[in-house]
Amino acid sequence: MRIYCLEIKRVLKSRRVIILLTIALLMSMVMAWLPVIFEDINQYDDNGNKVAELNGLSAINYKKSLRQTNNGEVTPEKIKEALIIYQNTVSQYGENSLYSGEFPKDLYMKKVFPVESLLGRLPEAYSNPKTGQAASLMEIDPEKTDNYYEQVEQHLKDIMKMEQKDNPIAQEQAIKKFAEVTKPFQFYAGYSRDAFDYIMLYILLLVILCTAAVTPTFSNEYQTGSDSILRCTKHGRSRLAMVKVFAAVTVFSITFIICILLHLLISNMAFGPESMKTSMQMLFSVISLPALNLGQLQAVLAIGGLVSLLATISFTLFLSARFRDSISVILSAIVMCLLPMFMYSAGSGWLGFILPSGGVGMQNSLLYQLTNFNYLHIGSISIWSPYVIMAAALIEIPLFLFLAVRTYCNHQVD
Repeated sequence: MRIYCLEIKRVLKSRRVIILLTIALLMSMVMAWLPVIFEDINQYDDNGNKVAELNGLSAINYKKSLRQTNNGEVTPEKIKEALIIYQNTVSQYGENSLYSGEFPKDLYMKKVFPVESLLGRLPEAYSNPKTGQAASLMEIDPEKTDNYYEQVEQHLKDIMKMEQKDNPIAQEQAIKKFAEVTKPFQFYAGYSRDAFDYIMLYILLLVILCTAAVTPTFSNEYQTGSDSILRCTKHGRSRLAMVKVFAAVTVFSITFIICILLHLLISNMAFGPESMKTSMQMLFSVISLPALNLGQLQAVLAIGGLVSLLATISFTLFLSARFRDSISVILSAIVMCLLPMFMYSAGSGWLGFILPSGGVGMQNSLLYQLTNFNYLHIGSISIWSPYVIMAAALIEIPLFLFLAVRTYCNHQVD
């Protein structure tokens, strides 16, 4: 335990670690505030004249004030009423006028803008069952919204038949998973979908920074020759290796937890904590499978990010014990961090998801796998990609930690 505490102090006193951890802490605040800065909206008077251009927190609060009347359960009655308001208002000028800028600004802000977020997922739910093309809000019959949630379930079945037509087991699993989602959905205005992209981007940066900080754990001692001296001490073999491994895991796990909690705290306070009660189906796909609200989704992403970080760090420690120079370690580790993103774009299938950093990135990230319908297949078995990402990372953590200790001990014998 004494050696363990001394090793943690040694890690924290490293100039490289101090710089990288400082950057990680500063980036947590910057990345949380960026989506707030980009929020903007114009305020108009009754004559359609622009009164003010709002940005940041003032824009968020103004948007929430216009949309808060729709907060609460997303009932079919509420959707029907909102759709009637939208169609009656827009039909006077034509739907194209909304995009051409000819629609009266004051009317748009009073009638259309307040209901847009509530109706945002409606075109998807009533999309063409054969092509998946979203319907126009003007084409949807308000009377059909009485069976809104039945239509959502039918849309899921149609999508699964298109995307997994040769895998009936995957179709059944998706329908069973979606049945767990609480209905009616909940909606509370405020939170931005872009903010989730920044969460995933920040997790990616955190993984890269922590990976760069952990690379010299063993390889730096190989280069300086201090490893030869340490090997001659009483605890200079497996015990020292385990202490170094667990000290690194402790420091960077705590770093991740502190940074991601600070990021989420700033983001949620800016957009409003009440918006966390919104069902994720109202912000992402209406047929997203997880039974989560936005707050629960953030928790899942944070836990998933920590697991991916630990898997990546474990692999990096193995590389550090394997290679004799830090440059080779850091280059290999960074490539491994970024590789899943490129492999996903290339349609790599299993391999991109089972790498240590498989849940970190953008389109390949855990967030978008939770909102997509990617199933991986082994014979007649179908497994949803988020399960593959988490299971692979949880297996790789002890595996690569063991290999790191083993490799370090073998290096002493050479």
